[in-house]
Amino acid sequence: MNEQSTSLPYVESKVHPGRWYALGCLMIFYAVSMVDRFILSAVAQPVTQSLGLTNTQMGLLLGAGFAVLYAVAGIPVAYLIDKGNRVRIILAGVLLWSMMTAASAFTVDFTTLIICRAGVAIGEAVLTPAAMSLIGDMFQRKERALPTSLYMATGNIMATGAFLIGGAVYQYAGAQQLFPDMEAWRFTLLAVSLPGFLMIALFAFTVREPARVESHPAESTAVGRDALVPFLNDHKSMFIPFFIAVGMISSLTLGVISWAPTLLVRLHDLTASHASFVFGSVGLPTSVLGTLCLPWLATKVQKAGRQDGILLVLLLCIAIPVPAIIAGLLLDQYWLLVAAFGCCMMFLPSISVMTCLGMQLISPSRLRARTVAVNLLVINLFGYTVGPFLSGLLADRVFTGPTAIASALATMAAIIGPVAFLGFLFARRNFGLMMSAQRD
Repeated sequence: MNEQSTSLPYVESKVHPGRWYALGCLMIFYAVSMVDRFILSAVAQPVTQSLGLTNTQMGLLLGAGFAVLYAVAGIPVAYLIDKGNRVRIILAGVLLWSMMTAASAFTVDFTTLIICRAGVAIGEAVLTPAAMSLIGDMFQRKERALPTSLYMATGNIMATGAFLIGGAVYQYAGAQQLFPDMEAWRFTLLAVSLPGFLMIALFAFTVREPARVESHPAESTAVGRDALVPFLNDHKSMFIPFFIAVGMISSLTLGVISWAPTLLVRLHDLTASHASFVFGSVGLPTSVLGTLCLPWLATKVQKAGRQDGILLVLLLCIAIPVPAIIAGLLLDQYWLLVAAFGCCMMFLPSISVMTCLGMQLISPSRLRARTVAVNLLVINLFGYTVGPFLSGLLADRVFTGPTAIASALATMAAIIGPVAFLGFLFARRNFGLMMSAQRD
C-alpha cells in the first residue's frame, strides 16, 4: 500500500523557530519521566521490607499498577492533544507525575503506593503522544526521522540511566542530614521528583505552541474513524504475529529491567545502591551502543536489498540476549549475570525503537502516528503489566527462596524467547512486501 494509492493527504509542516530547543526540552522531560517511572525498581528491596510487601504486590507496583492506567489514559489524552494546546497539556502531565512521585515518599502501605503509581502513569501518558504531535508540526517531513529517533532513544537510554541516578541518590540519601529521620528510599523518591517541577517553569516560559498541520476537516474525520482499522485488517498477516512478538518480548524486557537490581541484591548480597549502580553502569553504555548500532545495521541491510532488514535485526535482538539471560540467571556466577544484563540491555530495549521505526516505514503518512501508537500500546500494556507481575507471581506461587525471581525470569525467557522469535519470523515476509510497496 503506497501513499500515492491512498486518499490520505499530506500537508507540509512549516519550519518552526526553536524546534531543536523544544526537542531538547522534550527529551529532558522524557529522561525525567523515565527516572520517576523506574525509581521504584531501583529501591524495590528497601520499599518491600519497609512496607511489608510481597513479590506479587511489588510486581503489580512495577508493572500493572503503572501500565494499565498508562495505556488506558492514552486514549482520552490523545483526544485532548488533538484538540487542545499541547504545551499546556504537557505541563499539566509533568506537574501531575512529579507531584505523585513526591507523594510516593510519604506512602504507608501497598494501597497508598499504588494510588501514587497510578497518578504517575496518568501524568506520563501525556508526554509521548504530545511530543510526537509537536515534532510532526515543528519539523518538515524530510527532517522528522532524526528528532523522532533522538526522542525515542532518550527513553531507551534512560531505562538504565534511571538506575544510575536512582542508585546515586539512594546512596546520598543514606548519609544526608537534611531529613535525618526519613528512610533513604523515601528521600530518594522525594528528591527525584524535583527536576520535573524545575523543567515546568523553563518549558512554560520558553516554548510556544506551533501551528498545527491541518487537513480538510472531512478528510481528517475519515482518517480518524475509518482508516486505521481497515489498514490493520488488510495487513493482518503481518500485524498479528508482529504485535504478538512485540508484546511477548516487551514483557520479558520489562521483567528483566524491573527486577535486575533486586536480583543482584538477593543473589549476590549487594546493597540496593550498589546493585543499581552496577546495573546502570553496565546497562547504560550497552543500551546506548544498541540504540546507535542496531537501527544503523537495519538500514545497511535494507540498502543492501533486503526490505525486511528491520525484521532480520529484530530476530537477532531475540536470538542473542535470551540464551544469555537464561544462563546468567541459572548459573550462580556474579560476573556472568552482570554480562547477561549488559547483553540484554544492548538488544532488548532497542526492540521498541526498531518496531516503532518499522511502523513508520510501512504506514501511509497520515496513519504513521496511529500505527506507532498501537505499537506503543502493545509495548506498554504487555511489557509493564505481564513482565514484572508474572515474574513476581511465579516467584511467590511456583518457586521459593532467594533464587525465586531468577528462576521465574529464566522460565519466562525460555517460553517467551521462542514465541517472539517465531512471531517476527512469520511477519518478516509480509513486512518486506509492505516496505516494497512504499514510495516515500
